[in-house]
Amino acid sequence: DLFKVDYVENNIWFNTDYPFAHVSLDGYLTDQDGRMGVLEIKTTNILQSMQNEKWRDNHIPDNYNAQLCHAMAITEFQFSELFALLRYDYGGETTFKLRRYHVERSDCEEDIAFFMEHEKEFAKLIVTKTPPARKLPEI
Repeated sequence: DLFKVDYVENNIWFNTDYPFAHVSLDGYLTDQDGRMGVLEIKTTNILQSMQNEKWRDNHIPDNYNAQLCHAMAITEFQFSELFALLRYDYGGETTFKLRRYHVERSDCEEDIAFFMEHEKEFAKLIVTKTPPARKLPEI
């Protein structure tokens, strides 16, 4: 097998290594070497300078990077491609920028381990009906 996914149902991907988690992909890809990859497509309106900062210097916003890492954990794919169409409305003019980001799983392994451990802990809270802490821990 190229990857380990126990099953896919209605585009929801499951992996028994992480029974508490699943992912829904926009699509998946195969590169020239036969490696499987996650495809994510985003559109967003840039209405404030703070939103623009998140995309500055071809940086992937943290929430989308976390989503890519999570998807690679569940699918066990080797890379992700994120396409983002950014819409800017300034002074009555609308412009668009299309950005493409490539993320290798090897660059995400530490994040994957972190996310999956914390997702597992959160799932335990749900099963035991224990409310989570009101204050987020320091990261």
